[in-house]
Amino acid sequence: MKEIKILMFINILCVCAMMAFLAVVGPIVRQLGLEEWHAGLTVAIAGVLWVFLSRFWGRRSDIVGRKPILVIGVAGVAISYLALAIFVDNALVSPPNLLISLLMLILTRGLIGAFYSAITPVSNALIADHVEKEKRTSYIAKLAATSGIAMVIGPPIGGYLANWGLSAPLYTFAILPLIAAGILYFVLPYEKPVTTEETPVLKVFDKRLRIPILAAFVTMFVIVTSQVCMGFYVIDKFRLNAIDASEFTGFVLACIGVVFIISQIVVSKISLPASKLLKYGSFIASLGYIIVFMMASKPILILGFCIGAFGMGMLFPAFQTLAVNLVTKEEQGAASGTVSAAQGLGIIFGPLISTLIYQISPIIPFVLASFIFFILGSVAFKYDKKWEAVQK
Repeated sequence: MKEIKILMFINILCVCAMMAFLAVVGPIVRQLGLEEWHAGLTVAIAGVLWVFLSRFWGRRSDIVGRKPILVIGVAGVAISYLALAIFVDNALVSPPNLLISLLMLILTRGLIGAFYSAITPVSNALIADHVEKEKRTSYIAKLAATSGIAMVIGPPIGGYLANWGLSAPLYTFAILPLIAAGILYFVLPYEKPVTTEETPVLKVFDKRLRIPILAAFVTMFVIVTSQVCMGFYVIDKFRLNAIDASEFTGFVLACIGVVFIISQIVVSKISLPASKLLKYGSFIASLGYIIVFMMASKPILILGFCIGAFGMGMLFPAFQTLAVNLVTKEEQGAASGTVSAAQGLGIIFGPLISTLIYQISPIIPFVLASFIFFILGSVAFKYDKKWEAVQK
């Protein structure tokens, strides 16, 4: 599939743009006189819109074609980012009313999330249009690997560009997706839609998608749980001060990011069916989190998180591939969007539930992570042969 390189390029630019904002949102919020929870609100709003719009974009790509929706999504990210950059650039010079600042940050960041939510489901559906079922996992893993790379390099690039001003990263990551949208428009061939408005809409909880939806939700839930709880966990377990805890947490997150990327590169090179990847990835992730909550030293903690990350790296292409393989061609966009929305739900509920149960005991979020991955692996084990038959 020759279009995969274009999709990888577009994906890495847009994910970098999303992640680079995290490097400067704190300083921007402080400079504008806002409070810390306002930063969390601006980031969370993107997740909420991701949930509500991923399925919409996927369905629209089935009806009007993949290319128009991809161009709209990428161009929308660029224009929204440019609006954010212009506002921040002017607000830092002449700070407006606090309410106006908050509303503008919510509006622009929300628009970025709304348009970005089109990119992953439509890209996966485009892969499904061109690649036979047994090879889709490899291509989707390549796309997922570019997301992992962008998640790792985005914040450092954003932090470095901030040396030229807090708005510099925003302008940069507005221009790059705009260029990407132009490349998409002129290079990606237009193809006929796969369905029409008259085709019945895929149900949100269609029985064919229940397991991929569960896998998407669980995986993102645990990823965000790890990110949110890890800093508290190392302080409580190892009695570290704030600075040492921050340094160690940053190191562990970097290790997780690298292992996550390696896992998806490995998946892209092997030929395991998505059903088996879901099964093996779940059990490996479960093992990793057993090590995390039973650990007694820093190296063992790192080992546990890295094993968990390797398993979750297998899960991403697994549930994304299953989503498009278990439905008809006319439903692939909607199916991919539905699973993407489940990821968004995991991002929203992960921090809320994990921080609540952490107060009961620091190990409970990680015990829960291990348990739900074991359940997911057991369910995948049960359906493995059935899925293989459907995908042939």
